Amino acid sequence: MKKKAAALICTIMTVTSLVACSKTSPEKAWSGAYINDDGMILVLSEDGSGYLNDGYGSNLEIEWEIDDDEISFEADNGMDFTIDIEDKEPGDKITVKGSDKSSDKFKRVEIYEEK
Repeated sequence: MKKKAAALICTIMTVTSLVACSKTSPEKAWSGAYINDDGMILVLSEDGSGYLNDGYGSNLEIEWEIDDDEISFEADNGMDFTIDIEDKEPGDKITVKGSDKSSDKFKRVEIYEEK
């Protein structure tokens, strides 16, 4: 009986540790490319870097982070941006709000590498 109990406990511990290791970090889940209807592109990289392209060829470098239910980033032009992600999944449309009271809706897009 003790051997069966020990085996069951070991199995539970193994499964629990595998599940814990397979969880995706919030940064990894939200990293990706997003685009709005005007052609603006937002790229969030897993390492916290990225860029915001205004749709006219100008790339603003950004540093982003997740704090509670919000993604925040500052562009290299000094503007601050926030994205409320409360009750949202990474595939949902997101609203990027700027410190200048601007607001744009972005949708996530898949980028495929050509071989």
